[in-house]
Amino acid sequence: MKEAVAVLQDDLSSLRTSRANPSLIENILVEAYEGAASLKLKEVATLAVEGARTILVEPWDKSLVGKVSKALEKANQGFNVASEGGRIRVTIPPLSLEQRQEYIRLMRRKVEATKVIIRHLRGEERGRILEAKEKGEISEDEAFRQEKELQDLTDKYIEQVDNLGKNKEKELLAV
Repeated sequence: MKEAVAVLQDDLSSLRTSRANPSLIENILVEAYEGAASLKLKEVATLAVEGARTILVEPWDKSLVGKVSKALEKANQGFNVASEGGRIRVTIPPLSLEQRQEYIRLMRRKVEATKVIIRHLRGEERGRILEAKEKGEISEDEAFRQEKELQDLTDKYIEQVDNLGKNKEKELLAV
């Protein structure tokens, strides 16, 4: 359940808002070196936030500036990419109301999918508890205690997921 929440956090951090955040671009693939596998942007450059809507990308190998710039443009996320010397400035334009609403719908689908995963895990564990009770490995009282503990744990993680969703929705609605 903890892993499901962690995956959701990563997913939500990569959802675009009007504010600059390195997680928006850090996983964009860059074909850095000929014949080598593509690398993630965070593996070839330093990413820093500069102001509310700008991310500064500074490749460690200055010969990669053109390739990084091309990868950012090819990602087609609606960002404005400007190369200046050994740096690249990525400006994030504000989201329109329609874009905000679409991102909120996407976020809600991700939140609900995570809740389904958590409930599925609860069902699997509950099945193991009932099976152990049937085999006589644990008493009925112990099975009841474990089921209650499992439900409390499930409720805790569902609440965390709900809070992540509410916070991201506030972030998306902020202008």
